Amino acid sequence: MDMEKLRAEITFDEGRRRNPYKDSLGNYTGGVGHNLQAHGASWEDICGWMHAGIPDVVIDQWLTDDIEAAITTCWGIFPTFADLGDNRQRVLVNMAFDLEHELNDWHGLKAAIAAKDWTGASLAIMDSRFAHEAPNRCGRLAARMVEG
Repeated sequence: MDMEKLRAEITFDEGRRRNPYKDSLGNYTGGVGHNLQAHGASWEDICGWMHAGIPDVVIDQWLTDDIEAAITTCWGIFPTFADLGDNRQRVLVNMAFDLEHELNDWHGLKAAIAAKDWTGASLAIMDSRFAHEAPNRCGRLAARMVEG
């Protein structure tokens, strides 16, 4: 998998922010979509980063770690992950980066991928709550799923 492309795509979709902010669920987030609270950041750390910013080296390490976690999630959810090719793997890792283990509940997507039904997989991406929350991102991911 082209890790540089993946990092660039996820950074484009998530944005890169040095100062913590509250995401749509009210969680303090920083870096590249890194949920600070879920990863055990203290309130003191969050306040410090609000004033001084999160160091780039920290953001880069979080991104590496979060991508590795998303890849591990995909290996656990999609038995044919190794056979999907670089582009489709990056689509699924991008989704897992945002959705984490929620992706396991996407039964239509899992069935379509198992059947190599790329149009069905694309439709499953677009027919989701995720697509309503991030329509541009999902549109790009769904198109890439069909393209292969």
